[in-house]
Amino acid sequence: MTNPIVSTAYRRAANAEAFEVEGQWVIMHADQYTITKLNEVGGLIWSKLGEEQTSEALVGAILDQYEITEPEAERDVDAFLTQLLQLGLIEYAG
Repeated sequence: MTNPIVSTAYRRAANAEAFEVEGQWVIMHADQYTITKLNEVGGLIWSKLGEEQTSEALVGAILDQYEITEPEAERDVDAFLTQLLQLGLIEYAG
């Protein structure tokens, strides 16, 4: 059975605005009036989510940029995508 997080495509939510400040990304959710700060890795993932991305593609992007094992990257990406979904900052594409 395929992991649905890996095979599902994601994209930024239309009501989420982001900008980078001193190496950190700040995302504002216009409807919920919330602000979320991301670290460098979160910012990389966020920048990739400007277009539809699968978890697998995001893991690949992290492996290209950072010295981390694939299982660690998969765990981190899956947890991060789940958190962004819960906050309403990303949505399922398609």
